[in-house]
Amino acid sequence: MNRRQPREEVTATPWPVALLCGAAGGVLALLAFPPYDLWMLMPVALALLSIGVLTRSALPALLSSLAWGLAFFVPLTEWANTYAGTMPWLALGVVQSLYIVLYGLLARTVLVRRGLGAGSLLVVSALWVAVETLRSHVPWGGLPWGATGFALADSPLLNLGPWIGMAGMALVVAALGQLLVHGVLCVLGRRRRCLGGLAGVWPLAIAVAAVLATMVVPHPVNRAPEDRPSMTVAGAQGSMDPIDPVSMAMPEGVFENHLEVTHDVTAATQEQGRQLELIVWPEDSTAYDPRLDPYRGEALTDAAQQAGAPILVGTQTPVGEEHRYNHSVLWTADGETPYVYAKRHPVPFGEFVPARDFFRMITDKVDLVGRDMLPGTEVGVMDLQELGLGEGRVGVLICFEIAYDTLTIDTVREGAELVVVQSNNALFGDSHEAVQQLAEAKVLAVVTGRSVVHVSTVGHSAIFGPEGRRLDFVDHWEQGAVIAEVPLRTGITPAVAGGIWIAVGISAVGLLGWLGALTGPRRGVLRHVPAVAGRGEGSSRARAGVQDGRSSR
Repeated sequence: MNRRQPREEVTATPWPVALLCGAAGGVLALLAFPPYDLWMLMPVALALLSIGVLTRSALPALLSSLAWGLAFFVPLTEWANTYAGTMPWLALGVVQSLYIVLYGLLARTVLVRRGLGAGSLLVVSALWVAVETLRSHVPWGGLPWGATGFALADSPLLNLGPWIGMAGMALVVAALGQLLVHGVLCVLGRRRRCLGGLAGVWPLAIAVAAVLATMVVPHPVNRAPEDRPSMTVAGAQGSMDPIDPVSMAMPEGVFENHLEVTHDVTAATQEQGRQLELIVWPEDSTAYDPRLDPYRGEALTDAAQQAGAPILVGTQTPVGEEHRYNHSVLWTADGETPYVYAKRHPVPFGEFVPARDFFRMITDKVDLVGRDMLPGTEVGVMDLQELGLGEGRVGVLICFEIAYDTLTIDTVREGAELVVVQSNNALFGDSHEAVQQLAEAKVLAVVTGRSVVHVSTVGHSAIFGPEGRRLDFVDHWEQGAVIAEVPLRTGITPAVAGGIWIAVGISAVGLLGWLGALTGPRRGVLRHVPAVAGRGEGSSRARAGVQDGRSSR
């Protein structure tokens, strides 16, 4: 009976090498993100992950994927150790790593059964997007920290962001990784179809050329509002002493520090003959809700009067005995608060504890979150003209919300002409959380085509233009202000127009391709013994047939 020739033969990765590839790939992925910013290592990391799952059986592939995930997510989320302690931090890293295991097993199915053709390249890359999308939204709203696109803040690949969004950039990076797999396995002589090692040069050359081509990709047309191309915005970074790691209480003087910076920036701009239009304070910058504290309320009113501009402050508002809101409150020179935004996406286990009684049986650290944060329901967009406080429509996000591209896209679709992000990074000490979050702000500024004013209690604070150019900056643990004529924009980028459907469409391609690999009649073959040069074609076919039979069992 005639047998169809397999699409591809690839020498199986021995399990010790697979584990090494997994661990090394995770480390390289970590180095692609801030503060290291070696973005070019991300495709290499994904290539090592794919090589690590090309094993004879599924178990080494699972362990290799787990090693990749742990080597990446545990050090990446070390900031959680500062806030929650060692066990919750490690649990977070393990849970995030399980998504990499899922991806590794899905990708292995495609690569083993379908080989390393162009179709497999697309399907495996799309599966990466599918699993990253799942991780970013499930469970309890997910956590997109470490999403592929956030490694590209200083990469020419970011030029693709406003066109194809976070999911599209993840697809491109994953495809570059697959090209590296194709090339490296050819060079190493592990692919039967390669006509010598030189055939591996072509995939590698295509990967390099693709990156170089992105350097000249233009940004979409993105116009400013008529007669008002910018808004003069200042962000106050008051700074503070480090938070007590035991009590996690905010130090005294937080409010006074931000008030001092506000007075300083007001005096400086008035000396320059400039008029501020909006002052932004960070999350948790008032210590107590100024609407419930006459001293703070009067001080804010005086500061707004001196500046001739409203002040957007961040505060916590208790609700009953067990709940709270994370509020952004606009304070005017009249002492009024005409606009309030409630954080829509509280962080699970950081700002609320799901299934608290169950998780308390595992660790008492859940009680560090004394009051569960309630989610807001309205998209944060302040129309200053409608409020009688000037001009401009300002999108508002709080802290980790900048990591969710869907939330940022919501504010732009609702008419935001710039976006402000209020954050309290003091909770994470000297960890890399602050600089990682700042990279997220830059990436989503480019993706959405909106300036982003990112203001933190202790830094980093910065203002990014809609093309990602940094307009001002204050470093970690410094007291000061960011101020700029912040560009306003009204255009809708293709990434914003496509929204979540870009990720859904790419994910569908991956899942359908995976199903096709399960049901398709032709299979790629993982050869147990490397090919030996000079053997006859008939012998080669016979061995392939035997090996195909083995892989079918």
